[in-house]
Amino acid sequence: MMSDQLHQINISYQPKEDRLMLKISSGNGDEYRFWLTRRFTGLLLGVLNKEMDARGGAPSVAGKEETTKMIKKGALEKKYEAEKVQSYPLGENGVLAFRINTRSPEEGNLVLELLPEKGKGITLNLNQALLYMLHNILTQGITQANWALQTESSVSMQVH
Repeated sequence: MMSDQLHQINISYQPKEDRLMLKISSGNGDEYRFWLTRRFTGLLLGVLNKEMDARGGAPSVAGKEETTKMIKKGALEKKYEAEKVQSYPLGENGVLAFRINTRSPEEGNLVLELLPEKGKGITLNLNQALLYMLHNILTQGITQANWALQTESSVSMQVH
């Protein structure tokens, strides 16, 4: 479980494994690594799309002040800082993501748990800006992998 400050999120496609590697680093140097299968990625994307839709869709969430501030500060362009990693609470090789739990305890936030089949995982408390960033990064990973998954939410696809 991650209780400290979220620092960076990175997703990269690993062709040899035909999986995505999700790396989440904290402000204190911990890095949590998850292997995402195509099936799991589709499930996670469905959860994120549903949450984006509940907040008015991607254009609405992207337009929020907090989101635009993060984008202007280069949140989507910053290189992942692997050299700052000091420990790997789930192991350096990562764990296979197996389960997703969600809840919304606060107005606008999403608590997202990513868990292996057995053992510890990670809990992320995502405000709307972080939800948008995770969705965006996951979509980039799906494009890298060339997986035919529905990346747009239903709200953003509607013709007005």
